[in-house]
Order: sequence, then C-alpha cells, then structure tokens
Amino acid sequence: MTNGPINLDTHRSSGKQRETEMRRLHANSQLPLKLPSQPHLESLEDQMLAEPARTWAEVMKKWRFLLDRYAATPEAEDQRIQKLIKRALSDMERLRKREERK
Repeated sequence: MTNGPINLDTHRSSGKQRETEMRRLHANSQLPLKLPSQPHLESLEDQMLAEPARTWAEVMKKWRFLLDRYAATPEAEDQRIQKLIKRALSDMERLRKREERK
C-alpha cells in the first residue's frame, strides 16, 4: 500500500490515454453543452432544410456550416479534430474554386 496517489496514466496505451484526456477535457469544460440560440443561424438552418442541394457548391456550403458548428462544441476541442476540420474546410474551398473555373 502506498501513501500517495498512483498515476494510472502511465499504465495506459497511447490510444487509451488520448480517450482519457478527451473525457477529462469534456468533464472539466465550463462551456455549455448546447450552443446558444442565434437567430441568424436558425434562419440559415431553416434555409438549409427547406430544399435539397442542387449543386456541389451548395452541399459544401452545408458541410462548412455543420463543421463550423461542430468545431465550436466542447467535443471538438481536441487539436487533432481541429486539424481535421481545418483540413476538410480547406479541401472544400479548393474544390469549390476548381468547380467555379470549369
């Protein structure tokens, strides 16, 4: 028996350590779980739901909106997720520009 706390993190694999860190970030987060109501976002959501996208540009606009919303949540605070979101958004922008040139 020891007098001090045992650091269990040293016994976890790197994947399990990352999962634990994410749970700790989420548990310690002071951010609200629900995003505050923003009228301009709600009207944009209504427009997005009104009809299906007709072009790839409209699809990318919807995905950009969703990724931006997700990036603002506590679950997306992980730097790897932020990097993936930024990469996806830059890919969409690059493809949008390529489509416009055609």
